Amino acid sequence: MTAQSDSGFYLLNTSKNYLMSPKIVDKKQKSKEISRAALKLFSLKGYAATSVGQIAKAASIGKGTVYEYFDTKKDIFIAAIMEWMSLILGHLSEHIKEIKDPVARLRAMAEINTELVNSVNPTDLRLSMEFLRHSMVEDGVLYQHRYLIKDMLAGLRKMVVDTLLDGVSKGIFHPEIARDAEKIAINLLAYIDGISLHSILSKNYFDLKEQINLYTQNLINEISVDS
Repeated sequence: MTAQSDSGFYLLNTSKNYLMSPKIVDKKQKSKEISRAALKLFSLKGYAATSVGQIAKAASIGKGTVYEYFDTKKDIFIAAIMEWMSLILGHLSEHIKEIKDPVARLRAMAEINTELVNSVNPTDLRLSMEFLRHSMVEDGVLYQHRYLIKDMLAGLRKMVVDTLLDGVSKGIFHPEIARDAEKIAINLLAYIDGISLHSILSKNYFDLKEQINLYTQNLINEISVDS
């Protein structure tokens, strides 16, 4: 609050009743906002061509503020990739949560992976390639942090394993597969990853959805009680 003095200038009343409370910043949310802004830039320009200054501008904050949340650009890239994977898992989880039938759920998980690849645009493809390169080569940003990726992928495997065990409990899948549910999940996801990458590299010379549906149906036939 201000009061006018005899000289005509306005003076700040510093009474505690009028002092403004400091703005409380949700550090976790702000970190996520920076990560998402960076993710968009990494997908457009790649890791090497993206600067911390550009990330700050995209996040509508100062460059110094970025360093209050991340020590280096590498840390930002790691956080951005983890955010990307979290968004994918969240989308998948949201899509299948209402599907009660284990067979339909397996098909849905395979179809979503197909959609992710078929909807690839140049920026998505760049991000995927950046992710692979920095995960697989020793000088890659993610190479020493692959345990983080492993933890995220474990969530995806768990969705498949839970679906298989649900099918066993409902008498839809053979009870013997329960002991190998983890292996079956790994094989299914590895096939989808491999055939999807093959589709991208071969410029979609085959119908990816048809191939994944064929593999998924063969798997369902093999593990189903009624087949």
